[in-house]
Amino acid sequence: MDHAGHRDRLRKRYQAEGLGGFAAHEILELLLTYAIPRIDVNPVAHRLINHFGSLENVLEASVEELTHVEGIGEKAASFLSMLLPVFRAYEMEKQRPRMRLKNHGELLRYCRSLFVGVKNEQLYLLCFDAQMQLQATTLIATGTPSEVSVIPRQMMQALIRHNAVAAVMTHNHPSGSVRPSEEDLVLTRNIEVMLGSVGIRLNDHIIVAGEEDFSFFLNGLLNGNENEISYLSWNQDDFSRAADRQGIRTIPHGIKK
Repeated sequence: MDHAGHRDRLRKRYQAEGLGGFAAHEILELLLTYAIPRIDVNPVAHRLINHFGSLENVLEASVEELTHVEGIGEKAASFLSMLLPVFRAYEMEKQRPRMRLKNHGELLRYCRSLFVGVKNEQLYLLCFDAQMQLQATTLIATGTPSEVSVIPRQMMQALIRHNAVAAVMTHNHPSGSVRPSEEDLVLTRNIEVMLGSVGIRLNDHIIVAGEEDFSFFLNGLLNGNENEISYLSWNQDDFSRAADRQGIRTIPHGIKK
């Protein structure tokens, strides 16, 4: 078989049609032409789909898991495992210039984008300046599918490094409910006190589980809710729509009525 000609036809087909008409194994085959030279990668693409069950699972697999499939070496495995982090970076970069904390919907979407395809719990810290512009998004910790350990000192170092005056914590529950655990509640209270002691405001802690999210601010679980918080400018109707989705029964003091 003319492997070079077949690869060229795949690429030209993509250039003409996009990926809309490609089967899952054909998408992988096209990708593998850039990572594995000279050989026929069609059987390798089929083995990946058969082993993991779907394109989604292939892209979410680790380098070690991918190398268990015949024909996938470390280079090809690294290439495939890199794709979802690249997509996440793209989403973050695309949303960052538009993100303003006055629009809580954009904040929630931004936080969800951080965890696309992530199987283990992770905690990010969003650092903001005095004008509430996002200065940095820092990965603080990565754990297991059910828990993540946080070192508060790392959070403080990140905030100081970026001259932050306000912060938003966000972490994911990849295999559980979006609702906060008792550990989440205790951690958030402790972090809020720690940051407050050096004049940094914790504006929110957002938990993400798939397409769902839970906001500590919207649920009145931050002490800052006792004061007027200017980083949200939703009106009553805006808040009611979000409240209905999250099952919130009370309106935090920071929401302008």
